[in-house]
Amino acid sequence: MTPVWGWVSIVIGYLLGSISFSFLAGKWLKGIDIRQHGSGNAGATNTLRVLGKGPGIAVLLLDMLKGIAAVWIGYALGGGDPLVQVLAGMSVIVGHNWPVFSASAAAKELQRRSALWQRLRSCRRCTPALPR
Repeated sequence: MTPVWGWVSIVIGYLLGSISFSFLAGKWLKGIDIRQHGSGNAGATNTLRVLGKGPGIAVLLLDMLKGIAAVWIGYALGGGDPLVQVLAGMSVIVGHNWPVFSASAAAKELQRRSALWQRLRSCRRCTPALPR
């Protein structure tokens, strides 16, 4: 296998992770944006709260299947290389946390990083090498 296929599997994993099954369930089942109800997060727990037990369990299982599918794709395209499988699986997590399809998730994450950076900069013992 060429290294290109390893990269392709990582990109596919990221795109799989970017699919928000909770958002889709909210739209398809009740015509709502799940992020504007309950806790405001697009996840299985909020889906459980807002849409009920069945959709919540379905979203949880579909989210788990994204990871399994990415590892399988990494295995197939990476020629069985364990590193490609791990990176494809990790890319699902990255896509799930920072989806390409959702600007609001990226904005939330930027706020978290900025707050963490400010805290680290103010703690001289934590990070003596960081610029002030």
